[in-house]
Amino acid sequence: MIPYLFHIGPLYFNMFGFFVALGLIVFLWQANKDPIAKKYLKPDQLSNIVIFFAMVGLIGSRIADVLQNPTLYPTWYDIIAVWKGGLALGGAVLAIIIVMPLYQTVKNFPVMPVLDLAGTYGALLQAIARLGCFFAGCCHGCPTTVPWAIIYTHPDSRALLHIPLHPSQLYSSCALFIIFLVIRFIARPRLNKPGQIFGLYLILTSLERFINDFLRADHYKEKRIFYDLIGQNQQLALILCGIGIIMLIAASFRQIKIHKQA
Repeated sequence: MIPYLFHIGPLYFNMFGFFVALGLIVFLWQANKDPIAKKYLKPDQLSNIVIFFAMVGLIGSRIADVLQNPTLYPTWYDIIAVWKGGLALGGAVLAIIIVMPLYQTVKNFPVMPVLDLAGTYGALLQAIARLGCFFAGCCHGCPTTVPWAIIYTHPDSRALLHIPLHPSQLYSSCALFIIFLVIRFIARPRLNKPGQIFGLYLILTSLERFINDFLRADHYKEKRIFYDLIGQNQQLALILCGIGIIMLIAASFRQIKIHKQA
């Protein structure tokens, strides 16, 4: 795989950044057409919210990855060069959860409907962005002998070179796309109370990350617990899964108006 298609001097057409941007475009395209957005949000309000929290998530995910893999970022340039890959999804989710109440206080927008939109289409965004990880070589799998293993040879790749690896990014992308289909077409018609969809999204995507990490090479570099089985990202995934369970249960017992059927 190649991390970029071409470059003009110091400017690179980076595959990781391309797929992240594509994921955001698809997210906005789908979310803006959603009945929840039309019911609760003003025109262009969702776009402004998504762009702001995309930046918050980008910063949070980068900080988390730098803290977990400090040896990969020897200089300040390496830290800010997010277009080369290296983002931790759990850090993005935590950053958004922390900043959301502050932003809501200033902008006064309906939090739960926005979270449910994020929960509906967030896994689709992630599925597309994971393809960027695949091309960049970040989040790569551990060495394997399976016949569908991927071998990275490009010197600018973030993966281990010339070694057959599990295509863990593709596993994740496929699983996240299935999660999107389940949430959008099975859960949405049944879970109508604000907050339920986002809670389910946290549960499913966290479990996906927890399971996928067993096949990721960076899992074995982390400090682990429970007889050296569970890494730092998996611990964070379990915390987010717990938050999702609490949100789903709490939303289910609230006596509040339901979302418009979609």
